Amino acid sequence: MGSGGPSLDGDYESLPPHVSVTTHMTAGAVAGILEHTVMYPVDSVKTRMQSLQPDPNAQYKSVPLRGLNITMIGAGPAHALYFACYERMKRSLSDVIQSGGNSHLANGTSFCISTQTT
Repeated sequence: MGSGGPSLDGDYESLPPHVSVTTHMTAGAVAGILEHTVMYPVDSVKTRMQSLQPDPNAQYKSVPLRGLNITMIGAGPAHALYFACYERMKRSLSDVIQSGGNSHLANGTSFCISTQTT
């Protein structure tokens, strides 16, 4: 593209290569906690509506938040480990498959390994 336009070479979703594992873990923890905090009420209502004996007269005005705190406590470390594992595997595999470049095969393999590991 012209000057001032986005670069096709850079990966806008990646942090710079010199970023520490702690930064990746912090980003993962914050993302996981935020995702679970936002989706927990929606998931709770969905679970109530899909219960084995649904009440046709049920009122879902008060969204249950019981258990949200323990979910957030578990989501932080889990997502921190996942992000750190994924980024480390992605960087290592990308260097092997496509020296210094971004490889879709490396990204997919890193996803599979990180998901199974965490």
